[in-house]
Amino acid sequence: MYKELVTFKNLPLSNGLLSTPNTKANGYDLKVGFDPKTCLVALYDNVSPEEMFNEDYVYDSSQSTTMIEHFKQAALSIQNKFECSRPLEIGSNSGIFIEHFSKDISLAVEPCDNFAKITADENIRTYNEYWGDEVTDKIIESYGKRDMIFSANTISHIQNLDECFSNVYKCLSDDGVFIIESPSFLELLKGNAFDQFYHEHQSYFGCLSLNNLLKKHNLSIFNIELYPVHGGTYRFFITKDNHYPISQNVEGALKEEIKYGLNNYEILKIRMGMMLDNIKEINRTLVDLKQEGANIIGYGASAKFTQVTNMSEIDNNIIDFVMDTTPDKQNKYLPKSNIKILPYNKELLKNVDYCFLGAWNYKKEIMDKEIEFLEAGGKFITHIPTIQIYDISNR
Repeated sequence: MYKELVTFKNLPLSNGLLSTPNTKANGYDLKVGFDPKTCLVALYDNVSPEEMFNEDYVYDSSQSTTMIEHFKQAALSIQNKFECSRPLEIGSNSGIFIEHFSKDISLAVEPCDNFAKITADENIRTYNEYWGDEVTDKIIESYGKRDMIFSANTISHIQNLDECFSNVYKCLSDDGVFIIESPSFLELLKGNAFDQFYHEHQSYFGCLSLNNLLKKHNLSIFNIELYPVHGGTYRFFITKDNHYPISQNVEGALKEEIKYGLNNYEILKIRMGMMLDNIKEINRTLVDLKQEGANIIGYGASAKFTQVTNMSEIDNNIIDFVMDTTPDKQNKYLPKSNIKILPYNKELLKNVDYCFLGAWNYKKEIMDKEIEFLEAGGKFITHIPTIQIYDISNR
């Protein structure tokens, strides 16, 4: 039973883009709760997976050079550390991780039709299904158990974690390794990153909560690594039946999370209040700049950008448009705010005073790319951990 931490009222799905402006998007309450038994922070009474992850799902990891390089290095590192003769990726998206393994031995599970087609077209055996009992049985029957199962930013989207982990245990060989990448809830709190709360992101894992969830399925974390992507991402290395010894990194992570209050409902409730204050400050800052005559656009139509604009009640009267490189997003409109998404074009930066950085987790990559905009006097606005303005002098 979850205890409520915060509820955001009537928010549309962050990836539910509109083909025409002023179309009424369905809104759903976003309820964030704390489970005292496991210390997991997660959404409850959430939208069904079928509404969120389908052929219209638009997040494409291959549109970021940062993520392309990150997953290339992840694949190489994992192959150096572990036997990967039978790899499987759960939630393969456009395939920028699994493509670094031999296609003869690799399997992918991807429920979104558009992305499953990409990996299938690359001759990677792809199951266009949700991870669950049915697909697990098919994989074992056809190809046997897997010695490496990888999943990045997908397990946190799954609502039935007991079924998920039960099937991982069943599908994993005795000496296999299960590797999860997920935004760190500890880093989310440190960064005040409230825009990472959105309907598609069901669970917010820490080492403490994830270990508690895994225990009942005879799985456990034996190592943990922290990476800067997505504002701070954990790579959890998970063993079956304690096959691998536990690293000191795990003990250190657990101590830090407890010290920061990730097992304490009252402390977490206070931190949610700090996030709400930040949301109000974003609205005040952008409205004031607009009233002073500033031209403001968005940079990166990420799920985070959709969330921060809608949570802060910022619409197309404040932000003229948002640029994005993802073809499936272009010439559509953000739900509720009705901000139009235009194809990325440097020319659009002319006569712009401020770019509101929706994709704040790629801040360095973007500012390096747009040095001419900064040198011409342009400024970037970010909101993590609090609202900040960057020009050429402080980038």
